[in-house]
Amino acid sequence: MPPNPERRNLILDAAIDILCDDGVGGLTHRQVDSRADVPAGTTSNYFRTRQSLLEATAARTVDLHWQRVDALQKGVGPMDRNALSTLLTRMLDPDDQVRRWTLARFELFMESTRREELRPLMKDLQAAAVKSATLIFEAAGFTPAPERMDEISRLLNGFVFSNLTLAPEPGTQDAAGLVNRLLNVFLD
Repeated sequence: MPPNPERRNLILDAAIDILCDDGVGGLTHRQVDSRADVPAGTTSNYFRTRQSLLEATAARTVDLHWQRVDALQKGVGPMDRNALSTLLTRMLDPDDQVRRWTLARFELFMESTRREELRPLMKDLQAAAVKSATLIFEAAGFTPAPERMDEISRLLNGFVFSNLTLAPEPGTQDAAGLVNRLLNVFLD
């Protein structure tokens, strides 16, 4: 019987949730079966080893990010610098679902420092992040160099990582000010 792509994605989406909640250490076939609410052994039928499950979860994360790039490409319209600043500031304070995806993404980046086989997937994930940023900046009428977009993406990711892991004190983080300073440095 051919694999069911919908069930496969259900399993991988559950695995992404586990990465967010429990980290790579919590990613087991049994945990995924339970989280996806599928019969015991289903995950191992799709992914025989924990390594193949982890790699497929990373690939799914990359695919989801590229889907968001496609949606952004279709949906972003012209904007001025103020709208760009507002959008980037909102991105630094993600809603709960984006926060969860971001935590899982960071978990994969950290794991790729220990597992070389994940590094190509993480490079693709970074490429998707840079493409997202590029589309947003182009909608605002800017044409920054690709290396500048990579720098901006890395700086903003660092800010988000710190906020998600260190839980800043209320009133100590000025995301709008940071965005405006970055725009001044990179675009003026």
